[in-house]
Amino acid sequence: MNFFSGIIVSFKQDSLWSWFICGLTTLCVILTIGFSSALGVLFPVFMNSFRENRESTAWVASIIHGLTLILGPVMGAFLNKFGFRVTTILGCLLCSLGVTLGSFVSTIYMLYVTFSIPFAMGQSLIFVSEAIIVNNYFDKRKSFALGLVTSGTGLGTMILSPSLQAAVDVLEWRNTFRVFGGLLAVSSLTGVILHQSPSSQERNMNRSSKKWSWNLSLFKNSTLLVLVTTGAALMFSRLVPYVHLMKHCDDLGILADKSSTIYMVIGIFASLGRIGGGFLCDLKFVNSRLLLQAAIFIMAASTILLTLAKTYFGVFTYAIFFSSADGLMITSMIVETLKAVKENEKASAVGLLMLFSGISALIGPPLSGLMADTFGNYIVAFIVAGGVGVVGSLLPFILLCLKREAGRDEQNTQEDA
Repeated sequence: MNFFSGIIVSFKQDSLWSWFICGLTTLCVILTIGFSSALGVLFPVFMNSFRENRESTAWVASIIHGLTLILGPVMGAFLNKFGFRVTTILGCLLCSLGVTLGSFVSTIYMLYVTFSIPFAMGQSLIFVSEAIIVNNYFDKRKSFALGLVTSGTGLGTMILSPSLQAAVDVLEWRNTFRVFGGLLAVSSLTGVILHQSPSSQERNMNRSSKKWSWNLSLFKNSTLLVLVTTGAALMFSRLVPYVHLMKHCDDLGILADKSSTIYMVIGIFASLGRIGGGFLCDLKFVNSRLLLQAAIFIMAASTILLTLAKTYFGVFTYAIFFSSADGLMITSMIVETLKAVKENEKASAVGLLMLFSGISALIGPPLSGLMADTFGNYIVAFIVAGGVGVVGSLLPFILLCLKREAGRDEQNTQEDA
């Protein structure tokens, strides 16, 4: 333990050690956030096991995604107080506890309490850690490193979707959960390498970020407010396919083993999109805001067009466009949010983005499930989800109007002077 501590105290940004930490963080993201992103594979399984409708079943994943983001400010304060090591270890253990306890329940409502809530708490700890760790360990290649870490979600979806389907076919979902709970418990050991006493640069940042949950001045930042609203819209739009696509494929008559490969494709291209997004955002000639808007629009438009796909090939093609745009969108969204605020406001800004995105994530999948239960299919649900995303892609144009208005006010002030 002391050996690792000695190394980490003396680390340099963008060093080999930084990339090693980046790899460990990515592994945690694969096993936690990647797992929750792959839960759509189990959607029909939960419906059949608990004999519930789409709306009730959608709450399992929706609580995880929504609560993970809503708890962001609280978990960020926890990280500031206890450090990366405790945060990462506790995050993995909470996820392990949730998966294990969830395997013993007999009703979908108990699954919310025993699985969704503890897993969301643990995942939120990991989610907050990844962004702050990258910010502290990298300088020149910060956006690229962020893309690598966030690609863990896509890699987890790619790896765990077919793995979960294969395991459920052999072990059933309860035993699959117990096996994965043990794996998550072991993964908590990766947190041992993270040092809980940050360097002087980290301490300075953490001292300022301890005030983040009370930093009401952020609500005066029009750029951040537009981005937060955009984030809420894109989260509503992007989570609906993640949660409901497996059941939609089942409604189309596509076999479960083939449907799980679609999630694998989503994982592959989402990972490539996030890494590519990080690389592009590091380039000076790339406008990350326009990249964000284009990615949201492609993601949302493809979800609307999904209603025309009736075959495996059609859904497969959709998955490529959707996930590629999703990857670009997530990385550029975080980059734009961090650009919109001062250094001592970054943690607060990420927390605010997580909070509003979490509320949206909590509502989106169950509402879409209710629409599908009402109309008997997902056509209306996908059109609404895509429509919300299209509106979200247009919101950043408000910033151009605000910029012009500010320019006119400044010009009028100079003329009056």
